[in-house]
Amino acid sequence: MTRIKVPSTLYRRMIDEACATPELEVCGLLAGFGNSCTALYPVKNVSPTPERTFYMDPQSQISAMATMRQCGQTMVGIYHSHPTTPATPSARDLSHAAYPGVAYVIVSLHDRKQPEVAAFILEQGRFRPLQLAIGPGDDPG
Repeated sequence: MTRIKVPSTLYRRMIDEACATPELEVCGLLAGFGNSCTALYPVKNVSPTPERTFYMDPQSQISAMATMRQCGQTMVGIYHSHPTTPATPSARDLSHAAYPGVAYVIVSLHDRKQPEVAAFILEQGRFRPLQLAIGPGDDPG
């Protein structure tokens, strides 16, 4: 995968979710087909330190994945926010990354007036930048 396609509506939803609780990391799953997102599944962050880490609620994550399967979707990516740091993976992000081949999307609120969004892929134990292609409306292509 060299890029991930995200419709502008889902892109905006990730940013809005992060901005709704700017002091806490939010997280969720991106679903779709191939490298195109068609759905976003917010997942509750159950980290004891949500201001700087995220742990997806296991039951919510399982439920989201079951819904994806029922819709014929696959997990295209995982997103989370960084309340005070740039949109680059942290050492903790790397140490907890468990899904090679999917996009890792980070929404940074380091500059709250202009959130930054970047995408990466886990390959051979490292994150590599992905092109983030934002499409119009609900069209992921």
